[in-house]
Amino acid sequence: MDKKLKILVTGENRDLEENIPVAHLDSEVSIQWVQWPVLEFKRLDVASDLLQKVVDIPFEWIVFTSPRAVHFWTETMVEASLDFPLETQVACIGESTSETASGDGYTPDFYPTEPGSEKFLEEFEDLVSNNTQKPTVLIPMAEGGRLKIAERLSELGCRVTVVPLYRTQSRTGLSSSIPGGNLEDISAVVFTSPSSVEAVLSAVKIPQTAKVIAIGTFTQEHLKKRGYESELLPGSSFERIGEVL
Repeated sequence: MDKKLKILVTGENRDLEENIPVAHLDSEVSIQWVQWPVLEFKRLDVASDLLQKVVDIPFEWIVFTSPRAVHFWTETMVEASLDFPLETQVACIGESTSETASGDGYTPDFYPTEPGSEKFLEEFEDLVSNNTQKPTVLIPMAEGGRLKIAERLSELGCRVTVVPLYRTQSRTGLSSSIPGGNLEDISAVVFTSPSSVEAVLSAVKIPQTAKVIAIGTFTQEHLKKRGYESELLPGSSFERIGEVL
């Protein structure tokens, strides 16, 4: 008899709308992906003088840390009736963000061979270290978001400007919006960010029978602080979830 594992993902991901192939699973085991959007995002106003500066004195690089940052930045520029300067090179945290940037009309000049801020910094550092004059870098990102990339690039001598672009907050009524009504039949929960950890744990308790899985070491570290040991999703790829189930 086939066995179906129900995997809850704390967010929305286009890849999961299709039946993605999963390696390292027994042939009689299948996966039912359940997406639970636990966060909502509000675009913030960006000062008009900063936006004008982006056009008049173009930054050498813009760094997009997520697909959401790409979309919100595009909306901000369109709302201000400004064209993003072609002189500014585009760096993305990973392939997914790069694909989103391409879809919004940007030409990605750099993204790392593996997703994540650690790999991004490792490879982007090699790129900028060859420049005698360190570049100017613009990073539009979540308000209160992780500053690891900005801080490291500043240490390298880059002139970094961080723009709070959107606010992340928990959706209201999460405890009454659980897919299926409860978590009792969930085999595993995949946390996509520290913010999603806080949103879920403020609303419900994870069953002891459910495996806890984290996307990224930052999320894994946050889970540990909240008392949960977790497995790290290899390569942040849902196709590799069979390796940690």
